Amino acid sequence: MSVFLDIPDSSWVASNELAFAIRDRFPVSPGHTLIITRRLVADWFAATSAEHAALLELLHVVRKQLDDELHPDGFNVGFNLGVAAGQTIQHLHVHVIPRFHGDMDDPRGGVRHVIPSRGNYTRNIDPLATGGEDNPFSRHVLPLFERADEITIVAAFVQESGLERVRSATLAALSRGARIRIVTGDYLDITQASALELLLDWQQAATAGDEQDDQPPGGLEAAVVEVERLPPRVRSFHPKAWRFESQSFGIAFVGSSNLSRSALDTGIEWNLRVDRDRDSIAYGRVCDAFETLWSSARRLDAGWVADYARRARRSMLLPPEGEVATEPLSTPPVPHQVQADALARLRDVREQGHRRALVVLATGLGKTWLAVFDYAQLREELGRRPRLLFLAHRGELLRQAAHAYRCWLRMAGETARVGWFIGHQGDLDADLVFASVAKLSRREHLARLHAQHFDYIVIDEVHHAAADSYRRILDAVDPHFLLGLTATPDRADSADILGVFNDLVAFSAGIPRGVELGRLVPFHYFGVKDEINYENIPWRNRRFDAEALATAAQTEARMQALWRALQDHPATRSLVFCCSVPHAIYVREWLRARSVRVAAVFAAEGSDDRETSLVRLARGELDAVCAVDVFNEGIDVPAIDRVVMLRPTESSVIFLQQLGRGLRANEGKTAVIVIDFVGNHRVFLERLRALLSLASFCRETGKLLISK
Repeated sequence: MSVFLDIPDSSWVASNELAFAIRDRFPVSPGHTLIITRRLVADWFAATSAEHAALLELLHVVRKQLDDELHPDGFNVGFNLGVAAGQTIQHLHVHVIPRFHGDMDDPRGGVRHVIPSRGNYTRNIDPLATGGEDNPFSRHVLPLFERADEITIVAAFVQESGLERVRSATLAALSRGARIRIVTGDYLDITQASALELLLDWQQAATAGDEQDDQPPGGLEAAVVEVERLPPRVRSFHPKAWRFESQSFGIAFVGSSNLSRSALDTGIEWNLRVDRDRDSIAYGRVCDAFETLWSSARRLDAGWVADYARRARRSMLLPPEGEVATEPLSTPPVPHQVQADALARLRDVREQGHRRALVVLATGLGKTWLAVFDYAQLREELGRRPRLLFLAHRGELLRQAAHAYRCWLRMAGETARVGWFIGHQGDLDADLVFASVAKLSRREHLARLHAQHFDYIVIDEVHHAAADSYRRILDAVDPHFLLGLTATPDRADSADILGVFNDLVAFSAGIPRGVELGRLVPFHYFGVKDEINYENIPWRNRRFDAEALATAAQTEARMQALWRALQDHPATRSLVFCCSVPHAIYVREWLRARSVRVAAVFAAEGSDDRETSLVRLARGELDAVCAVDVFNEGIDVPAIDRVVMLRPTESSVIFLQQLGRGLRANEGKTAVIVIDFVGNHRVFLERLRALLSLASFCRETGKLLISK
């Protein structure tokens, strides 16, 4: 029998109906992989044409895996037609051997056997990460978040800056269903209490769906080792290890890097890499040691974190001499002029006896921080800390808000309990409650809400507020003050948002004001004639039929028109709004065929990862991201300098939201390019009316935002 036929399925790194791939037990370079037919086949010439195709299909799959994981400089691919070592029978298999500069003294003869001590690693897979600006630890670990299904981190000390550094990568991994476990310690109280609060927020909110109660697979758990509970002769805690694992790889780093920004980016930190494929014994020891530690650690909870914050307050700011210095905590910004003007108006309307008001601030003008500043202002007015209920329709908005309120509380010297009402969390008794509208509006929760009293209720993205779910919540509460926040006050369905707030808009500052302040940039608008005959597209419930629209939009002629517009109006980072999932995939593949680095993000199977795509776009690793109904609100990529409207957005509100994704100011950015496909339908008249209203405002400041 062939040795290959005894290999269990769990060891496969890829497979199809006729073949499978495994890592070579005696690799000549990291990632060395064998692709083998499932049927016992003597050699290539004895295999069927279908088996030939299956081997070549897996060759492409394995190559992509190794490219993503190891970034090799090339590959050797060899077809083995002889007898396997130690066997008396032939079995066809294909070798895929990653190659790296410097892996052989004389590479002209190909790979015979690579000796690790002779330098077969490039910097990307150097077994020793040494840190510093030339070789930061983040360069080694952040890409692994993108592919790992299991992530474990042991850090003796955790700091807020470190969590913020890995935030995008962590949320991206969670959105894919990865399981993340983090263990830290309370040794000498150096771990920042604010970092534990942030971990707690991630643990409670980051794993919950935005508008649902379902828990996705995986999730995040955090635990702490209490040094006082260790044996008396072992009263210190200094381990550091990062491990990333999936079916196709297992990589661990053991060394000196805690979870802090300096440890990830600038510090001289030594971490030794251990690969599951190259040293399974050492890798297994790392796994076992983590599980032992995890089983004895205390799971993080709000009560423990609050107690720790009280006893660690002094040492959190003044670390013991000779130990790790804490990095600066994030601090609240100073209100800029627009926020100061809005705060003054909110104070005035409360003095006049109003208990509800709406504030309209354009994207980028700081709605969330305005709500924090007004909370502080209300505290002064009441002479006590108000109870807060913060409502939003997406988990990401709640996470951002919770972080801002925690930041203010810490700097104000206040202590308060934060509660979550999202996913499987159901705390309505805390001092500050952050709640998902979808969950709180359920009838079984409204009775509990009715029994609570909140002094201050904030509704973020309030243009959603006329929905029945919001109405049910507002009918169950009677706050001292209700604040609505939006960048776009008019709903597509013309519902009476103003009526919710007694027709009181306390303050409004739009795009032109943001441009004046330098917080937003002007936009240059270019219309492209859309050849779609929209009269033939069914129109139902104020929307085009999605399937018919996508079919009409997926044409070579339309893409050629887009290509010409992209060449005529160049930019570096584009956000492309598409009609449907099939349309986004079509556009992505069309652009990739022309060497454009592009991803497609949508709420369905086959999407590229949302968080990873945005991070790569911001870094300049992608040229464009195609989106379907997922980036209208709440994303912050200031580097976006071109927005493309490949779909006829039916609502002027949504159109302005999409336009706003590119308006944030950024270093070196003077304007955002808007490429809009304009067709023969009344929705385009609404769009033109919205644009002309902006243009008329901008003439007052001497700026004309619509240049064509």
